[in-house]
Formats: sequence, C-alpha cells, structure tokens
Amino acid sequence: MCYAAAAACVGIVGLGSCNKDETVYQGIEEDISKLKVITRTNDESTKPNEGKIYIFNEKGLCADTISPENLKNNTPIKTKPGAIKLIAIGSNDLTAYNLPNKNNVTDSSIIKLNNGRSLTDLILGTTTTTLEEGETTQTDITMSREVLCFKHLTADKIPADIIGTEIMIGPMYKNIKLNGKYTNDVDTVRFILQKDPSQEGFWTYKGDSVFSLPSVGKPSIILRLKTVDTTKEYTFQANNALRKNRFIRLEVDLREGIKTFFATSFSNPEWEGTDSIEYRYQKDDITKEETVQHPVAGGVYSNYYVVSVDKSKRTAVLLRRSGADGITNDSIMNAATKSINKPVWPIGGWRLPTVDECRYFLSNAKIYDPNVTGKNYMVKYGTYYCTKNNELITITMSGETKRTLTENAFTGYSADYIFRPVIEVSY
Repeated sequence: MCYAAAAACVGIVGLGSCNKDETVYQGIEEDISKLKVITRTNDESTKPNEGKIYIFNEKGLCADTISPENLKNNTPIKTKPGAIKLIAIGSNDLTAYNLPNKNNVTDSSIIKLNNGRSLTDLILGTTTTTLEEGETTQTDITMSREVLCFKHLTADKIPADIIGTEIMIGPMYKNIKLNGKYTNDVDTVRFILQKDPSQEGFWTYKGDSVFSLPSVGKPSIILRLKTVDTTKEYTFQANNALRKNRFIRLEVDLREGIKTFFATSFSNPEWEGTDSIEYRYQKDDITKEETVQHPVAGGVYSNYYVVSVDKSKRTAVLLRRSGADGITNDSIMNAATKSINKPVWPIGGWRLPTVDECRYFLSNAKIYDPNVTGKNYMVKYGTYYCTKNNELITITMSGETKRTLTENAFTGYSADYIFRPVIEVSY
C-alpha cells in the first residue's frame, strides 16, 4: 500500500538581513552572529502553535535555546558563529512537557510529560549548519509529526447486561527523545466508553481526542466488557502497526467483526492521506476470551505482589518478584531494570517505588525465608532504593521481632542496597 509522505513544517535559520515578516533573534556583541528563525506552513489548517529550539555547538553542548516566549515575543538572544545543530520541538500545548533546560539537555534527552498531563500534538525536527560572521546562511528544518491521534472509537452489538465497556490498545511506545528515537518503555492506551441511550447496544468514547506515540509492531486490541458480577475481555491483534501522523478510527462490532480505519486531515506537517484497513472476525474467531480477576492490595496478581490499587483508574502497582543486590552505579541500575521479566501485556514501565510504596511492601510483605515456597513475594532485611519528591533515597528495614523502617538520604550507589522496582499495570 502506498502512503503519501508527510508535508514539511519549515524553519529558516540564517545570517544577515531579513524581511519584515520574519521573526528575528539578533546578538548584541560584535562576535555574535545574527540568527533568525522563521516557521512556515503549507496552508492555513490547524497546526501546533508553540515551539522551542535547542542550539548545540560543535562539542555537542547546548549553547542557546529559543524558548516559546522568545518565539512569540521576538526576544533577542546571543548566538556565536560556528558549526551548530538545531533541534526544534513543536506542540499545540508545550506546557504538558517538562522540557530539559540549557544546562542538562542533550540530543537524546527524553521529552517528559509533567505529572497528570497527556501527550499533545508533537512535531520534531533537526538540522545542522554553520554560522559565519559576515555571511548569510539559510537552513531548512524539516519537521515530522511523531504522534498519531485517536478520534473515533465505538462498540456495537454489546449485550444489554453490560454495565461497563473499555477498549485498550498496545503496546505503544511510551517515550521519545529529542532526536526522534524511542526508548524501550511501552504503554497502553485505554478508553472508557459510554452507553448511548438512544441506540441499543451502542457504546462510544466521548472524551477529547487522544494523542499517542506509534505502536510497537502490530498492537493488540482488547475489548473489555463488565457485568455486575464478572469482567470478560476479548483480544485480537491488528494486521498492521499503528503509525504516526494518522488519525485512528476504530469501530468494534461484537457480532459481525471488527473494522479499523485510518483517515487524515490537517498540516504542519499535514496529516497523511486516507488509508483503510478492515478486520472481519466473527466472535468465535477472536483469539482470546477470558474472565478478568481484579488485583487487591496485599494480594498477588499475575504472580506479582500487589502494592496498591487505584480503582477509579483501574490500575495497580506490582512489585518485582525478587530483589537484586550489586547495584553500584546508575548504568547497572538501568541495565537491571531492562532485564526484568514483565507480566503479560497490558503493562507500563518499571520504576523505583515511591517512599510510600516502599514502606507498604516492607511493612506488609512476608519476610524472606529460603525454606518457604513463594519466596519471590517476600522481602529481606536490608536497605532498599526508593524515591521521595522525585529524589533518590533509601529505606532500611531492620528488627528481628518487629520491623523498623528508617529513611536515609542518598549517599551514592551501593552493592549492599536492594533494588526492588515496581510496575504499573492496567486491569
């Protein structure tokens, strides 16, 4: 199948004079070159309207940034001549992101979401050029939309006794770096549908459009139906990956099969032109149907100890089955995280527990006994890594007859500390 290439969002970077309709950033010292940045679109359709640009020197260090406020207000900045690399990020709402600052950014920095925020329309672009005194240089930044957008999700022919309907899609990439490369973390996109009172058996998603990074290969789609007594889910795999720069339209018909369509609109760059893919499965052909058991804090779910449950969001925090010692630096800790066997999808990403989560499982999980089965769900006496207010700390569990928990400031990685991360799952 042939797909149209994404249209470019163009940024012009140059030295020398500029036209009156251009946005100009001009240094004020003699050895500072003029730097101007212009963004243009191919048409007048809806587009991301906020941007930030990072300027890296020949050593790979960030020499300057052009902030969203600078872009809007034409604030002058200092930019020295020489070879540079520009990385631009654009969005319809940059406040959703905790973007790195000049002092801690690299081209592989992760674009992190602020707490409680979701992905927005997101475009990225990179270019290199050389700024020389007394000459004019012009460079185009070709931007690429890195997200897809779920616009329409419905479920039809749903039985009358169903009181809750959800659709879950994944695995999807969870994080992207400034250079456009994805991390290994995956995520699940989850939609809670509402019953349409005017149409029997018809449920629809009535929330705002949802942006997501592309899928990791061909994703699974789970239809979850809840009655008063039970929850059942039907799982099937898409025939194609869900790719960036597309609108996703998903219609589920429980009796006649599943139909999935891709459609597009917009620009900067333009959402790519219409693709259609149809799935026709009878109910008997759906690959998996099972009753869902809900996790309970302090119990076991998918063979993992349950640290906490958020019933409103239908998520749970699970504890890694066994601890690991020998963590002496950040790279070893990261390698240990990637080596963990994860529960069956849908899953989130492994992370260190918060201080409250660490206190919970150290207080409630059974004490490790090598002679007892199920030791993976137990905890040992010792010092554990965790986080408090997003900073790394440790907690020491001691006491032979009564557990005592002591918080400690982080003083460096130690092979004597226990690495026991947690994972967030949807259920």
